[in-house]
Order: sequence, then structure tokens, then C-alpha cells
Amino acid sequence: MKSKTTTLFSASALALCAAMIFTSNSNAAPKDTLDAADVKFVKSESAAGTAELKLAELGVQKAGRADVKAFAEMLVTDHTQANKELAGLASTKGVEVSAVISPKHAEEFQKLEKATKADFDKEFLSDMISDHKKCVSKFEEAAKDSKDSDVKGWAEKMLPTLKAHLAKAEELAAK
Repeated sequence: MKSKTTTLFSASALALCAAMIFTSNSNAAPKDTLDAADVKFVKSESAAGTAELKLAELGVQKAGRADVKAFAEMLVTDHTQANKELAGLASTKGVEVSAVISPKHAEEFQKLEKATKADFDKEFLSDMISDHKKCVSKFEEAAKDSKDSDVKGWAEKMLPTLKAHLAKAEELAAK
């Protein structure tokens, strides 16, 4: 009798868990509720943000100059927060983002990882200038043209920080 009761209880518990899982999935946002351009922006900037974070973490480890290291630390803080916000936005809009770094950014990371201490700061700042110029341009476009008000608002919110990163990288590179 005990084994029948245990089996019945286990089956009931399993059925309840399955029902809870299916119910929670039905409350998730529908897949890609954004238009194609907004989905592309969210996905590409999520990947770029992840890459920038990895590059900045490398900058914290390898920077030779104290001001470059401080800049890298600021990037880690800002991009960590921005990545969390974008992940939340993507989730609410039903957009799946990847944590995988693009081959271009992986190549950039490997190049910086192999750079000598003497060359690292110059190469790191050059990459940050190039990456942030592209980023600012994409965010300006999204802030102007995005069809979704949340995506548009997030892009507008991030622009001053990204422009400040670009200005700081250019300032440090000029030293």
C-alpha cells in the first residue's frame, strides 16, 4: 500500500510541476513583439554590449596607465548596468539575445589579450573609440527611428553615457 501511495503522490507532484512550468511559459512575452529593425538593434547591441564588457574587463587587468585602467573600470560598471537593462527590455519584448561574442569582437579581444603592456593602452583606446563611434551612431538612429517607445526611450537614455565614453577615450588617446 505504501508504494501505491508514494507512486500516486509522486505522479501528482510531477503533474503539478509540469502544469506550473507550462503556465509560467504562457505568461512570457510573445516572441519578437518588435518590428524587424528594433529586433535587429536589440540583438546587435546586446552582443556589442557583452563584447564591450569583456574588453573593458581585459582593460582593467592589462592597462598600464592608471587613467586608462580607471576608464576601463568605468566601462565595466556602465556596460554591466546597460547590459542588465537591455536584457530585461529584450525579455519583456520577447526577443532572445545571445551571450556569445561575435567573431569580430572575439578577434579584437584576442588581439588585445596578446598586446604587450607597452602597446595595450594605445590599442585598447583605439578599439574603444572605434566601437563607441559605431555604437553612438546606432543609438542615435534607434532614438530617432525606433517604432517601439521602450526601445526608443532606452536608446535615448543611453546616448549621453555612450557619448561620454567616446569623449573620454578620445581624451585619453590624445595624451
